[in-house]
Amino acid sequence: MLSQYRHFFRTLANGSLVSLVRRAARLRRVARGMLAAVDRPELPVRLQVETTDICNFRCVMCTREVLDGMNTRSMPLADFAKLVSSVQPYYVTLNGLGEPLIDKTIFDKLALLHRANIKSSMPTNGTYIRRQKLTCLAENLPDNLVFSVDGATKESFEAIRVLSNFDQVIGNYRAISALKAEGKTRAGTTIRILCALQRGNMRDFRAMYLLWKSLPGNPIFNLVPVFDFDPDGRAYQSVVPSKNEVPELLAEIDAAIEKAPKRDERKFYVAWRAAAGAWLENVGTNRVNPETNHASCAVPWFSTYIDAKGRVYPCCYLTATPHVMGNIHDKEFREIWHGDTYSRFRREVAHNRPNLEGCRTCPRNDKSVMRALKRLRPLLGNDPAATGFLNLQD
Repeated sequence: MLSQYRHFFRTLANGSLVSLVRRAARLRRVARGMLAAVDRPELPVRLQVETTDICNFRCVMCTREVLDGMNTRSMPLADFAKLVSSVQPYYVTLNGLGEPLIDKTIFDKLALLHRANIKSSMPTNGTYIRRQKLTCLAENLPDNLVFSVDGATKESFEAIRVLSNFDQVIGNYRAISALKAEGKTRAGTTIRILCALQRGNMRDFRAMYLLWKSLPGNPIFNLVPVFDFDPDGRAYQSVVPSKNEVPELLAEIDAAIEKAPKRDERKFYVAWRAAAGAWLENVGTNRVNPETNHASCAVPWFSTYIDAKGRVYPCCYLTATPHVMGNIHDKEFREIWHGDTYSRFRREVAHNRPNLEGCRTCPRNDKSVMRALKRLRPLLGNDPAATGFLNLQD
């Protein structure tokens, strides 16, 4: 916990006390705007940028498989540089519905962020980490590099990540990890493994544990269950297990936990069970009741998503909805962020979420964050434009 606080303050400091004071003041304004649910808040401190919409895989759980206009372009470096310069975010995530390493300017974009002391995160499907790109990635390694490993065996991995090559991806992970271990990558970085838990890999828990333990660098392993956010629960029905499958799976994991000889193995299985158990909240459809979903969502006050075509969305989960706030090719980002469309959307999130397409079926709930900010209100101050969140009026 102490190391996390040190990391947070180093990020804010950006190398100087003046920067620490300025960035802390901006965060205070962002937090105040979140709590008050103001229509036109401070510029976001986080950007999520789809650097390219081109991908070499056809993953069964990916939204791109039900969207039109994919595999068309990468965001030009000049557009990216202008966006970052105008917003001056603290954190940038380079991901969307494409594979970032296909973008020919990805390393220039990472270098730009690092020169500005902006923290970076980037996922990869692991295909292109070889030859010259291996060297360039090592030199420009993001603060968080996230490897998508959605299967522990060649069979499950390649069935989920269609057109992939399991052995190649794992080999490329080992290659970049070896350079990191030898001190030949950008310092102060982390490599993580992310697995999207679904019907096709839900019984991989034993094999995934063995694979994880075999990987060099002791990577952090994250497991996220796949849910179908479609109101009818049918868009990805084949990906999410049925009501009968989940209890059977949990019983298998319980048996594995009982027999596991090592503490870290038991811990791994317990985490797997917890992720799979989330499906029981409402298996096969959404985790929330869209008719009564009044949960707080703070995202439109501190973060935004820009796709490769320049379209601005409140978040990446809304790309299949009409919620386009504007396009950076038509307007300056500041105009979009403070524009009428974004302002109306924020009001709807705060006061009318059950009737807001996309948001009504999303399980995100920032109520605990908002309550924590409410306790800090004397430090944050009041905002004259405050409207507040409807579900926090107690």
